[in-house]
Amino acid sequence: MSVKKINRTKTGVLRFVLLLFFLFFFGQPEQCSSKPAYITIALFALFAFIAGRFYVKPGEKNVIYDKRGKAVLLVSGFLFSSAVLLANYKMYIEMSVFLRSCIMFLLFCSSGVVFDSIFRFCYDLFSRSEIRTEKSSGKPAVWFISSFLLLSSFYLLIFFLCSYPAQICSDSLNQIKQVIYGDYSNHHPVYQTWLIGLFYKLGMSWFGEINAAVATYTVFQILFISAAYAFMISTFIKAGSKKLFAVFWLVWFLVTPCHIIFSFTLWKDSLYAAVVCFFTVTLFRIYKNTGGKIFNYILLFLSGAGFCLLRSNGLPAFILLVAIYAVICLISKKKEDRHIIICCIAALVTAVVLKYPVLKTMNIPQADTVEMLSIPVQQITRIAVEKDDFTDSEREVLEQIASVERLKEQYNPKVYDYARDVIRYEGDQTYISSHPVQCFGTWFTIVMRHPVIAAKAWIDQTSGYWNPSDYYWMKWWDGVCEEEGLYLKVNSPKADEIFHSYVGLFTSENSILTLSYNVGLHVWVIVFFAVYSVFQKRRDHIIALPVLTLVATLLIATLMHDEFRFGYPVYTCLPVIVFSCLGYKNAAGSEK
Repeated sequence: MSVKKINRTKTGVLRFVLLLFFLFFFGQPEQCSSKPAYITIALFALFAFIAGRFYVKPGEKNVIYDKRGKAVLLVSGFLFSSAVLLANYKMYIEMSVFLRSCIMFLLFCSSGVVFDSIFRFCYDLFSRSEIRTEKSSGKPAVWFISSFLLLSSFYLLIFFLCSYPAQICSDSLNQIKQVIYGDYSNHHPVYQTWLIGLFYKLGMSWFGEINAAVATYTVFQILFISAAYAFMISTFIKAGSKKLFAVFWLVWFLVTPCHIIFSFTLWKDSLYAAVVCFFTVTLFRIYKNTGGKIFNYILLFLSGAGFCLLRSNGLPAFILLVAIYAVICLISKKKEDRHIIICCIAALVTAVVLKYPVLKTMNIPQADTVEMLSIPVQQITRIAVEKDDFTDSEREVLEQIASVERLKEQYNPKVYDYARDVIRYEGDQTYISSHPVQCFGTWFTIVMRHPVIAAKAWIDQTSGYWNPSDYYWMKWWDGVCEEEGLYLKVNSPKADEIFHSYVGLFTSENSILTLSYNVGLHVWVIVFFAVYSVFQKRRDHIIALPVLTLVATLLIATLMHDEFRFGYPVYTCLPVIVFSCLGYKNAAGSEK
């Protein structure tokens, strides 16, 4: 046996042992972090490793990676390993120093091997498969109309049978009350509130009853969301997608409970995710020279403005996106990059004018200052709970904002709402805006004194959006907030029973179907395909940037550790990201 073959065998044995460690570490039933996603990832990695070692014929093995390719894999594996290690700190933090160090080292290395094994297997698989041709595979207009009618009819059917006039939570009830009484605020995006008001008033003029008026907006939302998905499917066909690929995603939009329920859930997140979908698909169309240019740029501008205006974190995410595109434009100097950046800047300027000068003229208040400070407040409160060693000057600043004792009483490591409400209703958040430097300095000195506790607070508050395995908080309301004359009308109790039984299959603890709404796992799927694009020296990962910038803002300021609706754009944009990164095999094909 040659030295090369012996070394390869030793490396294979070591990788197999690390994969087994990963599987058994997360397979411990007593561990709270043992979730279906990690077990599924571990089993897939083992399968990928075995297939790569024993079932790939000689001469059909993965390509020999060059230095650049190895660097891409190394960085990606490092990021995945870091995410797994940080997110699961509770599983080893209480161990002795020696044992903790060993577990951390093995977990980090095994996570890297998991990512590497899956990537190598998928790279080989993707290189053998084709999901598109160079010509359109059908008539896009026919596919758009057919997809739109199928999606909207199905969503409307479930809506009318099971949840009329909509799924209405406290947030959406607040927006309805703003419409009724005219007391507007931009805490919930006022432009979406006005859109609700437009259809509400139309419904009242047609039907003269509040439930029918609210249902009028719900019907509009269902049609708008269906149009976004149908636009994506027809774009696939226009770009040469094989019909089976397009049908797969059409069925995915039809059968996944989150898409069904969010279509008639009356809140900003449903509409916003559809707008981000329009923006991302339009971006793809411009880069791939698909469809009419004028139409694409008009839609990019309109959806870009909506990207900024229809969620509080939309504007900072779009600013980050424009900054990244500006760098790309400077590097590439391609015509479409210049046009995209000009169009995005125009949308950004329009949105800023509409959000600030226009609303100020109309005396409509913006969202609270404290709303965007979830991470600093959670970090300081966590340090107060575990150490409470603030200096007199630090405590004096903190007490100006809110009672430290009350913050400690209300602290929840995964939900910011409780601490926020202490500041909002019992404290003085204006002190933060009037003394920003002093408040920042106080936060900085406290965090620098206790970086580990601050890191744990950040992980507990945000890991739902980057940890590939966790519980995800989805709000399925079986009813409405019964105020102002609103009430739930179930037109078919039998259909309602069947539908909720179906949803239960996806929400039962430890069910494999829970993976369909695991936000962190889907974020990593997007990262995986972006890495695949970079690995092949293509630019298709650019299509993933709108979603990834939104996720980045959640890591800076999220109210909930894992609320599904905040990450919903990940789901609406996933198909076009997969198609962009997987459908084009090389740099030349990508630029056609």
